[in-house]
Amino acid sequence: MESSHRKALFRRPILLLAATGVVLAPATVQAEPSVEGVEPPLRETGVCLDCHEGQDTNLATSPHRVDLEVPDGMEPLVTCTECHIGDSRHWEEDPEAYPMPGPGSVGAAAEARICSTCHQNSHQQTVHDQNVHFTNEVGCSDCHRVHGAAETGLMRSAEVDLCVSCHAGVEGQFAQPFHHPVHEGIVKCSECHLGLDETARELSWNGINGACVRCHIEFEGPFPFEHQATLDYSTEEGGCLSCHAAHGSSQPRMLTQPYEAPHFQLCTQCHMVPPLHGQNSQHGSLWAGISCNECHSDIHGSYVSRNFLSPSLQALGCLTAGCHK
Repeated sequence: MESSHRKALFRRPILLLAATGVVLAPATVQAEPSVEGVEPPLRETGVCLDCHEGQDTNLATSPHRVDLEVPDGMEPLVTCTECHIGDSRHWEEDPEAYPMPGPGSVGAAAEARICSTCHQNSHQQTVHDQNVHFTNEVGCSDCHRVHGAAETGLMRSAEVDLCVSCHAGVEGQFAQPFHHPVHEGIVKCSECHLGLDETARELSWNGINGACVRCHIEFEGPFPFEHQATLDYSTEEGGCLSCHAAHGSSQPRMLTQPYEAPHFQLCTQCHMVPPLHGQNSQHGSLWAGISCNECHSDIHGSYVSRNFLSPSLQALGCLTAGCHK
């Protein structure tokens, strides 16, 4: 690489990979230090292709493309030696004695550090901080390809196929009669499990509910009368998952249990139904066998009823009978 290229100041443009949400952040490479004997960071491509012929071809349509010819005074956007870490003795002396391994062969932690020199976004940050993949030694290259076309989003395979290759149990849940349409190509795994405001919950948006209300915004609230089952501190994992299965279920609305008579399992996991519901003259006869949500319709939260009762009960006289106010 010509010394004039090394010494030039330049700014890398931002590249967006729409399929993965990955950003190559702007970075400025400073001019070569004036202190004698101090070398700037190694940035080589041409000398690599002298031996590794054709490796630039499969990068041609990728954001990782390497440019052998750049305008005067400019540096190439990406060079081989920014991902393949090593020193010049690899090509000047003995390649085997001084290897330059690819990012995928140095371990998840070291690989993440290499990638984050350019990719500086929330996904990269959470990988370092809390991501369950990272803590299980699943590195960037287990999901992404450095050499590949931009049309694939640099994913090793289609997203859902890539995810279920490890999470085989989840694939069976998507085969349930009621499920998120992931295999149909309408919803992607990453739309729920990755995001810009991830918190301490692994692979979650801002709490359990944060992933759900991005699509089901009508249930977000806030409501004057809130159902505690919809809040993150409630039963089991809390929030929406108190009642709904995240991937798929045999029950309508992806419910975890049935809510119909005679046992109303979904509701009775939290509520011990008082005797009045089953023994008074109305509930024990006229309303016998009616599912809970026939009356308690606003179960995610209500603007008018502390008991989440349907406004239609007013016309039936229920709200003036002395039991319900």
